[in-house]
Amino acid sequence: MTQLIDDFALPLPLTQATVQTAREFASQQPNAEKSDQVRLNTLAVLVVHDYLQLMEIPSSLTASDSWNRVLRLCADVADLQVSGLGRLECRPVLPNQTFCPVPPETWTDRIGYVVVEVDETAESAHLLGFVPRASTEELPISQLRSPEDLLDHLAALRYPQPSPLANLSQWLQGAIDEGWQTLEELLNPAQLSPAIAFRNRLATQSPAKQIELDGITVALAVDARSQSDGSTDIAIQLHPPIDYFLPIGTRFAILNEASEVELETTATGTEDFLEWQIGGTPGDRFTVEVSLHQTHFTQDFVI
Repeated sequence: MTQLIDDFALPLPLTQATVQTAREFASQQPNAEKSDQVRLNTLAVLVVHDYLQLMEIPSSLTASDSWNRVLRLCADVADLQVSGLGRLECRPVLPNQTFCPVPPETWTDRIGYVVVEVDETAESAHLLGFVPRASTEELPISQLRSPEDLLDHLAALRYPQPSPLANLSQWLQGAIDEGWQTLEELLNPAQLSPAIAFRNRLATQSPAKQIELDGITVALAVDARSQSDGSTDIAIQLHPPIDYFLPIGTRFAILNEASEVELETTATGTEDFLEWQIGGTPGDRFTVEVSLHQTHFTQDFVI
């Protein structure tokens, strides 16, 4: 472990029951290499499960792919279903490893990645830390955040804080709310093509903010234009991570002041962006709702 990781790594025991279960699952495998993989994966999952139980965070082993005998045989599975939130990926490493392998098939549909150092000789483990997302097959141990940050991350997913009300009339006067950047700052040049411009207008300076969805960062952008009759035309776009499409199942909806769904669509995995265009008059309120799996984001607006 690096000195920084060593400072916050959390030591946890490998109980007799944990070791027994890992050995049982390993004995079901066809060869020694697969047996080692399953044993270590199972140890990591059980260590994280025990830690979450200690922190009174409910999780289900039986609802996890790692507890499915067929999936253990066919894939490199080390997930843990956190009740009501989604799946944590629990990846094992051996002492003194500087990188943690992360299979590409786990880069989506995860609410975080926890790395557990397993020392079977010492009958102990260290919860080294976590990251909210992964996009590489080798995760540097030095990039891990602390176990305490993991708890904060799970709490934020379970109890998301509502975003402050955004006042579009003030935006039209140049007073953009704190926490919003420009679309140009959040996207790369290839994503800022004329094809995604707001109704043939330059979109690059439109207010935008990042949203964390199931470990994936997307961008919400809003462009408002006042009309001669006193109304306001509004275009709202949802953009994927850089160089990706929006994840399959991403829900993008507009709710009225009574919290009723007025417009709704779901990404199929082929969209460069999603867009809604609406209109209103000063004082009108609406909500943008974005969700993916068990993670949700809402933003309230007033014209």
